[in-house]
Amino acid sequence: MLTSLTGTFVDAGGIIVASILGSLIGKKMNDKYKGVMLGVLGFIALSVGMESVAVYMPKSKYAVLFIVSMIIGTVVGTWWNLDEKVNGLASGGKSSSNLAKSIMTEIILSTLGALPIVGCIMAATQHNFMFLFINASLDFVMVLVLAAADGVGMIVTAPVIFIYQFVIILIATFAKSWLTDDFITEIAILGGLMVASSGLSLMGVKDLKTTNMTPAILGPIIFFACKGIFGF
Repeated sequence: MLTSLTGTFVDAGGIIVASILGSLIGKKMNDKYKGVMLGVLGFIALSVGMESVAVYMPKSKYAVLFIVSMIIGTVVGTWWNLDEKVNGLASGGKSSSNLAKSIMTEIILSTLGALPIVGCIMAATQHNFMFLFINASLDFVMVLVLAAADGVGMIVTAPVIFIYQFVIILIATFAKSWLTDDFITEIAILGGLMVASSGLSLMGVKDLKTTNMTPAILGPIIFFACKGIFGF
């Protein structure tokens, strides 16, 4: 169990360091460097996402499952308008730089996406921390930027995000016998596509509104649950 928390410890530790470092840098960090960091992270996320798809897609026994899941999931997410709702909730419906709203921004954006959920499942079942490390990198830059504006108080997001990931990993660990290799393969493909989508958004190439894709995770869950119940 402790090993499964490696990515979570890295994420929480990075947030603590970023909060302190950001508060020290303060207003000295201009938009040019913020853009450079986000762009580089976007390129890394794109590369990691495509690698995950390349590794896991040949292992898939259900060639169209991830396609159907992505299409239906994204349509549902767009219908629910998840991206705007999450961003609106994070910003309080308006632009703000005060600490309370910055804390909520980081917590919401770091917990309501597919990346930490898929990452925690992968960490619990395969000790694969790739997605959580990418999530930790994104959190580091986000907190660094927010702490530069709002101070070291951003550090309080670390225990919240740690507990959130810990609970998901704990559930996934106890449910490991139900999370088959085939299920993990399909989840990893979807996760890779969403990470790549986030990378394109961060690079400013195309905003695919990755949050709207989050319901796609339900595709494999529903499929394998029905497979287990009806035995097809």
